[in-house]
Amino acid sequence: MISMTSVNKHFGELHVLQEVNLEVPKGQVVIVLGPSGSGKSTLCRTINRLEPIDSGTIAVDGKTLPEEGKALAALRADVGMVFQSFNLFAHKTILENVMLAPMKVRKAKKDEAKKTAQALLERVGIANQADKYPAQLSGGQQQRVAIARALAMQPKVMLFDEPTSALDPEMVNEVLDVMTSLAKEGMTMLVVTHEMGFARKAGDRVLFMADGQVVEDTTPEEFFTHPKSDRAKDFLGKILTH
Repeated sequence: MISMTSVNKHFGELHVLQEVNLEVPKGQVVIVLGPSGSGKSTLCRTINRLEPIDSGTIAVDGKTLPEEGKALAALRADVGMVFQSFNLFAHKTILENVMLAPMKVRKAKKDEAKKTAQALLERVGIANQADKYPAQLSGGQQQRVAIARALAMQPKVMLFDEPTSALDPEMVNEVLDVMTSLAKEGMTMLVVTHEMGFARKAGDRVLFMADGQVVEDTTPEEFFTHPKSDRAKDFLGKILTH
């Protein structure tokens, strides 16, 4: 479903992605872990070309990422993305936020978009907030709206870039619960996160990145109990002792 071959990306002198190869089959949940600055978010953002790459190829569902234009817009429509910040339209209600993209991009009829949006808000547990505006919701609720909005496009793949890092601790679980249920339903997901419990519970696979390279690619169980590289041991030592 996602295929990366020899992907390289520089920011000036910094080689942030070094010859990255990755295959994510349909329905797999891949958790990307690693220290800050290891290239995790960049990896995530290259998959729908928010960050262009310097060399290599990336394909989603068998189609190579186009450079720009309509083909890129069409491909982006198949890739849902949820960021740290919720990026909701402040002047639109929650329901309108979720309805907007299907109507604009997929040309869905208003009634149809509304019905889908209501069902998705129900699914993420905030159907009762549909007529409110983003500012009236908690961070956790806003992030759940952002997930519903991404799902409204019926994406083939969902990318999550540290979706809980801007949230207060008590709100983190409500977002992770929604993500866990998506994973169980068979959504193909790539998740950059610091939430180790979620990585263990919901992930089929862990990619551990350091210095722009995929250092380990294994099962969560294997990664957390028998990390192979010194970098991973060091990372887990720092994280799991806190």
